[in-house]
Amino acid sequence: MSSLESRSLGIVRSALAAVMALTALTGPLGCAEEGAARPGPAAGTDAAEQARIETSRKKIDEAALAIDEKRYADARKLLGEAEKLAIESHRFEIGEQREKLDKREAKLWANDVSEQLDNKQCAEAFTALSKQIEERNSEVFKAEVRKLVQAQAAACASGKLDELAVAGKFSEARSFLGAEGTRKVLGDAVWKKLSAETEGTIVEALAGQLADDLRAKRWSAAADQVDEALKRGDATEAVARALMVRVRAAAAPELIAQAARGVGSRNAAADLKEVDAQIARLGWEVQAADLAGVAKDKAMPQELARKRTALATYLETQRLKVKPPKKSEKRWAHGTVAVAPAESAEGASRRDLKTGTPVWVIGQTKDLALITEQDPGAAGFNAALELALGWVPVGRLAAEDTAEWLPPNDQLKGAQVWGPLREKEPLLELGTVTEVKGNEVTVTRLADDVEVKTTRDKLRKGQLVKGMKVLTLCDQENQAATIFEHVQGMRVARVQCDGGLQKEQPLSSLRSRADLLPVSK
Repeated sequence: MSSLESRSLGIVRSALAAVMALTALTGPLGCAEEGAARPGPAAGTDAAEQARIETSRKKIDEAALAIDEKRYADARKLLGEAEKLAIESHRFEIGEQREKLDKREAKLWANDVSEQLDNKQCAEAFTALSKQIEERNSEVFKAEVRKLVQAQAAACASGKLDELAVAGKFSEARSFLGAEGTRKVLGDAVWKKLSAETEGTIVEALAGQLADDLRAKRWSAAADQVDEALKRGDATEAVARALMVRVRAAAAPELIAQAARGVGSRNAAADLKEVDAQIARLGWEVQAADLAGVAKDKAMPQELARKRTALATYLETQRLKVKPPKKSEKRWAHGTVAVAPAESAEGASRRDLKTGTPVWVIGQTKDLALITEQDPGAAGFNAALELALGWVPVGRLAAEDTAEWLPPNDQLKGAQVWGPLREKEPLLELGTVTEVKGNEVTVTRLADDVEVKTTRDKLRKGQLVKGMKVLTLCDQENQAATIFEHVQGMRVARVQCDGGLQKEQPLSSLRSRADLLPVSK
């Protein structure tokens, strides 16, 4: 081999070695070019996130500087932009800076309105602060503003309200209190306290305006003043009610005395007319205070109601030409008795008396009796009128206890009775009255629903009370036993035989004798 060939081969070998070495260091040429042209996605994402973090950090720092330099609008803008970047690790710091900003601005605005509050320009100051509170919608700002201005604001508002109240500008005082800015700046606790104090001041001021009419006993004029104050807006419904309570309290003793004087006098009719007119004008309800639907402040005082009713009852006794008895007489209601109102014998009944109810007659006509459920004792006729319950038919009152009597004929139908309901059978059994014609009574036997005609005088009240003697099957038929228990409406009763045995017996199997039952009429 020539020297030239040897040199050429060496050059080729050197070049090949260099290529191989380069390949070992960098990898295949094709792969290296591909990697350089297209960087991996992970590296790209990290860079973007880092940029957002750095941007957020920069805005927070700039906002902090702006707060220190009192560029509050810039600071709020920068914090808003940082917040939108949503870097979780910056959230707390942004919140801290916002709180710092809110407190700084609250102090700025508190100082700004301080002079207005000192000069009693409350409405202007409250409007300005309320606007700022609404724009920021920040509890920190609102709380800080209230804390910084509360003493000044409360003093300003109180002075303003007193000034308006003294001037009689009550509706203006309420408008000032009702303004949104007033409540927003003062806070609920202070606002409620001032509201209560203001309403109290207004009540006293308006009550002072009623004083002359009340002293002169011009009750209607005083009530007119209350109505006018309500129409003007000086009095709310609550204040008007409070004022009317005072008018009624002043009028009640006078009206009570007038009604009492009228009983037995020639002026009774005129007195009643005047008393009723005043009761209506003052808005009293005639019903008692404990009846449903009657407001307590409108319920007529019991003493006034009693005296007024006694006066009306006296006039009714005069109309009916009632002659007072020398002494009230005790009687008992026979059957269910409807009671007409004491002040109107022809009025609709408001209650019934149960049979056997004891009453006292304090006045009477041929057909009607004026009664009371309380023993009037030695009270005279006029005094007894205050106890009057109402008017009842004289024929429904008996001179002895009627609790064990049969009901009157017109109430007898449907009643359960004891009677001799079998031919040639002296024992009595239970049945139900189905028809009454004079003294003749038709009774349907409980045992078999057979109708039997008999007379009223042979019947007894069909009660089954504990301890009552009956005849039933014990050791043998029709032995004496005692009613131990009976539930109204049930068709069986528990009885106790003379030997002590208790058993349930159908009512249809029970018998009795006239001498075992209370006498009836």
